[in-house]
Amino acid sequence: MDNTVQRKNFKDIEVGGRSFRLNKLDARTGSYMLFKLTKILTPILKNVKADSLKDFDIDKINLTELAGSLFDLPEEEFRYIQDNCLQRVEETLPSGGAQVLNKYGEFEVSDIEFDTALVMNLTIQSLVFNVSGFFEDSPLASMLKGLNISQQNSAT
Repeated sequence: MDNTVQRKNFKDIEVGGRSFRLNKLDARTGSYMLFKLTKILTPILKNVKADSLKDFDIDKINLTELAGSLFDLPEEEFRYIQDNCLQRVEETLPSGGAQVLNKYGEFEVSDIEFDTALVMNLTIQSLVFNVSGFFEDSPLASMLKGLNISQQNSAT
């Protein structure tokens, strides 16, 4: 019997009527993202009181604290995270996949350069897709799922 877990290297999503494919980060970049995300979320989670994973309630997360952690992130680090996330996203078009952001930081798909909501949505969904496997069976999994759902619902 084969007990190996099949890794999912991509995920297809729809945002605002557009189709995108989220692709996995390489392991080294994904590891860095994981450490950065943990640094951002740790101050928030230290205040969460849950006796077990079943008792964890995402609604008890203080979003002001979450935003504060994000606001303290230096622009260079934010751009590193965002660029690496967006470089792993492709828009699914009739002619094939088109990379959202190229390695030079230029947008490759139309009608995205000035769409902040879409860019943030794709950034967060790519980040969550890439690090969520590490947090399975932890309170962070519930939090990441909540962030992912809220981002899907906020897209235009």
